[in-house]
Amino acid sequence: MKKKIKCMKDLDLFQPLDDIEKQKIVKLAHSREFSKGEIIFNEGEPADAIYLLRSGKILLFKISSEGKEISLDILNEGDILGENTIFDDIEHTFSARALEETFICSCQKVDFPKLLSNPEISIKLIKSLTNKLNTYTDSMANIALYNVKNRIMNTLIRLSKRYGVETPSGIQLEILLSHEDIAHLVNASRVMVTNMIKELKNEGKIIIVNRHYVIKEEYKINVLTKKLKTVNNE
Repeated sequence: MKKKIKCMKDLDLFQPLDDIEKQKIVKLAHSREFSKGEIIFNEGEPADAIYLLRSGKILLFKISSEGKEISLDILNEGDILGENTIFDDIEHTFSARALEETFICSCQKVDFPKLLSNPEISIKLIKSLTNKLNTYTDSMANIALYNVKNRIMNTLIRLSKRYGVETPSGIQLEILLSHEDIAHLVNASRVMVTNMIKELKNEGKIIIVNRHYVIKEEYKINVLTKKLKTVNNE
């Protein structure tokens, strides 16, 4: 199961630090609650903090030149956001909005330069940023090239690489996604998503076990691009 993150210092990012250095992270962290629909930051605003999502869900999105909202990703408990702010004086290149009651810890950019003297942390930051860039690029391509049903399937496969566990039934997503969440991710109506999920279930591509999406066995080859944990579903 995905590890529960209780504090900034528990992030894998900071594991190279010793106990004294980790306690400094605790002192740097600030917490805040956001209501459903509340904007955490807007595209174009100064990016000056790194965020840890303690609970809730965050939608990352951009607004096109035509005024259309384009969803990039949904972050869940334990996800980290804003790593790129550490390296340069930049503005946010997308916006973030709470999809439900959300609790966040954050550290300001001015407090982080001393941590970058640790090469292991710098390398982890770079890897994290590369993975996220690939995710957002895939999201945009998914919207441009595929119909809604294929966008849903591709999105579930992409999420399974981050949140999936291998079970006897297939690859199961550890996170709970509502039809509205998926609608945000594939930029379609909730009604359309509901209909397409029904079709995917009828085609035998996915099943739902205890409210968790499972990608069926014959489609696992598309998912196993990284090692997954195995759980017993019995």
